[in-house]
Amino acid sequence: MLRATDFATSEKLFVRERFSVIPADAPKDFATQLKGAVLNAFDLTFNGRGIGWNWGKSIYVPPSSGPATPKGPIDFFVGFVTTQVFFDFVLFAQQSWDLSPSKYPTHRHGGTIFNPDLPPLLRYGKVVAMTFICPLGLCTSFQATYYAVGFIAMTVFGQVGEQWPPLFQTPWLGTSLGDFWGVRWHQVFKRPFVVCGAKPAARLFGRAGGVLGAFLVSGIMHDFGVWGAGIGTELSSVTFFFLMMSVGCILEVVWREKTGIKVRGPLGWLWAMAWMFFWGSWIVDAWARRGLIVSKMSADNVRPALYWVKVAQRWVELHGQPLQ
Repeated sequence: MLRATDFATSEKLFVRERFSVIPADAPKDFATQLKGAVLNAFDLTFNGRGIGWNWGKSIYVPPSSGPATPKGPIDFFVGFVTTQVFFDFVLFAQQSWDLSPSKYPTHRHGGTIFNPDLPPLLRYGKVVAMTFICPLGLCTSFQATYYAVGFIAMTVFGQVGEQWPPLFQTPWLGTSLGDFWGVRWHQVFKRPFVVCGAKPAARLFGRAGGVLGAFLVSGIMHDFGVWGAGIGTELSSVTFFFLMMSVGCILEVVWREKTGIKVRGPLGWLWAMAWMFFWGSWIVDAWARRGLIVSKMSADNVRPALYWVKVAQRWVELHGQPLQ
């Protein structure tokens, strides 16, 4: 829906500048024939960051550098397998925590991450741990999916590795909220958020309004995911989290304008992590109460984490000594 709005309101033509689908021996009008038009339309629709298109120039793309950066289909396949295994262990760690009954809307298999029966230190330590594990799981899940789709695109549709640059840029090293959301986190939805949120809001309320508008659209989109769990949306937790991210970004701009000092470095990292973890606990709790944490991403008999649990249990049975 956001992409359709973008296509309908754009004042400029979308032009493919790199990675053309036109064969070397194709006629001059191939791009306007049915096959060429469909291939270009398909890429335009699903190319989230505009790689190879004129409209993607304003979207930050992490550099493809370093020997560990995947370059071809085999690299992407190996990346998918290793990242998927890591994701399963992260999901297992997430599912190892007990969820508590909640007075707020809760899926029958869900629960809150706030346990009122624990002493304050353990209670909020658990909240911080679960709030950290959740985005780690999202990051690895997105990355595994990216590797899988990139592998298919290169092996089936003949794309090249340059069309699949890194998705993230070490988001855990973000030294400000602007750095985290504008550079280090994935930018797949940046254009629709700008077109449908930032631009119209900026016209009405200025630059700060544009920041709020972009994050508002992001929050509503994520709330649709919560709605899909079957017990309604939760604007006060999900969309509110993203609105508070916009408030934090605006505060960073105000700080720089008032002091002349840009938010960065170790103190910037502490500020960004504290702000995201505090408000992030609200959205993680909403997801937990709707069953996201306890949901099954794959069958139990093919989960690497559960397999190694069985190996560890067997080892304890054979070699473990009872505690005295």
